Amino acid sequence: MLKDWRIKCLVPDLPELDEVAPFIRRMDTARWYSNFGPLVSEFEQAMAGMLAKTSALPADSLSVASFSSATTALELLFRAAGLKEGARILTPALTFAATASSIRITGHTPVLCDVDTHTWDLTPAIARALLKTHQFDAVLPVAIYGFPVDMDAWAAFQAETGVRVFVDAAAALGQQAVHPDVPVCFSLHATKPFGIGEGGILVTGDAELAGHARRLSNFAFIDGTSREIGTNAKLAEVLAAYGLAQIGRFDAVQTRRREVLDQYLARLGAGRFHPRINDFVPGTLLYDTGDRAQAAVARLNGAGIQTRQWYFPPLRDHAAFAGIEILSAGGTGAMPVVDRLQTGLVGLPFHAFLSGADIDEIAEGLEAVLGA
Repeated sequence: MLKDWRIKCLVPDLPELDEVAPFIRRMDTARWYSNFGPLVSEFEQAMAGMLAKTSALPADSLSVASFSSATTALELLFRAAGLKEGARILTPALTFAATASSIRITGHTPVLCDVDTHTWDLTPAIARALLKTHQFDAVLPVAIYGFPVDMDAWAAFQAETGVRVFVDAAAALGQQAVHPDVPVCFSLHATKPFGIGEGGILVTGDAELAGHARRLSNFAFIDGTSREIGTNAKLAEVLAAYGLAQIGRFDAVQTRRREVLDQYLARLGAGRFHPRINDFVPGTLLYDTGDRAQAAVARLNGAGIQTRQWYFPPLRDHAAFAGIEILSAGGTGAMPVVDRLQTGLVGLPFHAFLSGADIDEIAEGLEAVLGA
């Protein structure tokens, strides 16, 4: 049984019944509940328009395909991308398990690396340096904790090296700009900033790639027959209804998240948060305790305040990835940045329903541990 936390770490902020009801009525009138219904089509088009606008791209430059989750979106992206069998895909050691499992479950080989000390993610500079001494066929950077990666820089890396780039931006919808040449997957899980309950989207400028991945989500049917092995990973109409309602309120969602973040920054300062905390509203809020993570967790949990330590232990320590190859300078397999972050980072409560008193109590707990 889950502990009844007084202050929860994540609380979904989804549309309420009255906001979703008009779309549900349309679904009921049409009697169309799955299999690429009108709401799913409308949602995909609306998301393409929203992302093109925020990325300063032409409205018709992007294709969006929706899926049952961001994990299945990644899996079917790899299936549709035409990578060679067993392709080696570089991805950061600091990420959710689904990042690497989506590589392995599609028959490819994940290889890990350390992350940048300033951005906590895999950067083009890291990939370029590793490419001088190691071989890999593609790169899957991660918009860690919802902080966006530099898509223009990754597009340039892809053009210069010929190494394919795909982006896992699960928690960064609304923050992450997109680029037509670099496919990116977003999560629509209930706990994400743009939550609809469950789901994921693939965004790309390659309409053929999006269409292939979409077909794979419906058993790869063409004219009622399967031309290759597909699966069932479609987004249901009812979830598209939540998505359409969420688009209408997402500016307000982001405004409230910014207000909560500003309260944290006013109380604790910016110094121990992500280095780009003043520029972006994260999906999850990590606080750097130096080397006091376990003490901070014990203090806050003991007071009924839920914490998380995303994404520790790192993937190399998961039984499912035992023996996974780690690429590093000199071939040592060292990951000094990930190792340091593991002893320091604590995920704090961060959602629209926190009060100023909640944030004060969280801050007091951290200050008691750190001696501030």
